[in-house]
Amino acid sequence: MGGFKQVAYYGVAILVLKGLGFLMLPIATRILSQDEYGSLNFLVSISAVCSLLLSLGLPELLFRQHFENESERVVFFRDCLVVSLGVCFTFVVIAFLFTEQLISVLPGNVSGLNLRLLSINLFASSVLAIPYSYYRLTDNAKHYCYLAVTHGVLQTTLSIALLFTGFGVVGVMFSGAATAVLILFVSLFLLIPTLANVRASKRQLNSRHGLFLLSILVSSLCLYASNGAENWFIVAQEGESALAVYFVAAQFALMTSFTFEPVRMWWFAKRFDVLANTPAQYGYKALLSLNIGLLLCAVMMVVAPVLFNIALPSTYHGNDIWLIALIMVVVFRHHSDVFNIACYKYDSGVWVSYINAGSAVLIISAFYYSIPVYQIDGVIVSLMAVQFLRSLVFVFVSQRLEHITYEYRVLFIPWASLITISIIAYVQPSYMYFIQSSVVVLLLCNLGRAYRREVLQGLKSLPKRSAYV
Repeated sequence: MGGFKQVAYYGVAILVLKGLGFLMLPIATRILSQDEYGSLNFLVSISAVCSLLLSLGLPELLFRQHFENESERVVFFRDCLVVSLGVCFTFVVIAFLFTEQLISVLPGNVSGLNLRLLSINLFASSVLAIPYSYYRLTDNAKHYCYLAVTHGVLQTTLSIALLFTGFGVVGVMFSGAATAVLILFVSLFLLIPTLANVRASKRQLNSRHGLFLLSILVSSLCLYASNGAENWFIVAQEGESALAVYFVAAQFALMTSFTFEPVRMWWFAKRFDVLANTPAQYGYKALLSLNIGLLLCAVMMVVAPVLFNIALPSTYHGNDIWLIALIMVVVFRHHSDVFNIACYKYDSGVWVSYINAGSAVLIISAFYYSIPVYQIDGVIVSLMAVQFLRSLVFVFVSQRLEHITYEYRVLFIPWASLITISIIAYVQPSYMYFIQSSVVVLLLCNLGRAYRREVLQGLKSLPKRSAYV
């Protein structure tokens, strides 16, 4: 399957999943009180940090490995799946046995039932990450798309039904656990023929992979400090209601990152091979990926505030400038993601851990001092400052480890467009949306001219009308 079709399948999956998540926002914010919605979002925050721990860095290890043949790939996938099942099952047992003790150390109000349902969801979704990664690695975007979309549709439908029947937060947690377990069983059933062929093969996953897994695990936890740890501080110091208001703004800003996800899922699974086999093309393709991300950020700076005010109750309105600032945080993260490849390639990825650990210390310190004084404004300024510094460090260190030729000048117009849209959003002149939209159109024309070859290839690969006649 060609790269364009791969991106298309990933695009459909991401569009449906994030569209369903967006559909849940206006429903949940209207049915649940701000305190209940904040409590639900805190459970999501717990899920985020636990899923990082339970993943163990195994999906990243699958992508990093080079295999001589398909049999080796399947054996390594089998080993990762077995380890994931063992670790996640142990986690569920611990969560059920020590529920009350875990609740006592958590900020906010978390019920025992919700925590146990969350542990079941985490078990299934963390194991599911291994089959999903295998599908991405083997260019089987179609199976990935079908399973992910089915999962999302079932969970959203059940969640909405339980919300309208009065089950509240418990209903949402139950739907997540039930559907994750169901999709896990389906995915494992589909992979039985593949795994049966290597059941007697020698184990490939061993202790020599430990350093890489540890570096990815530590790096992911440190990365969470810059992308989610603020929720814990807000709950502890401002309460669930304040978290609800911030969380919806952050969700709309994160829609920007989600729009880039199809390109990320295709490119990030292939970029090590591109650098190894055709290094002269890597810089060009990396900047193409980044410019797509910057274009999407510019579009979302215009669209997200409008959607925010349409979709949510009036009690959540009045935070448009937060959206713009949080989208700029996404912009900085795009730069870090694109320019960090040598940090992953050398020294078992330990440089990623160093940089993310330093960023984590900075951001946690900033949250600790800024949130009590400046509340949510302190969170946003801290995120922008640390993410900007982090992106600069990644560029510097990665280039020192392995110099890659980038034509940085192609980023000038996208950056000028983003700054212009941000200033317009802050000043709020007459015809603000018309001016911002004009800037986006000019940026689109500029990138279309710069990458006209790729645009034409993409248009040629679209299905012909005669194919359906």
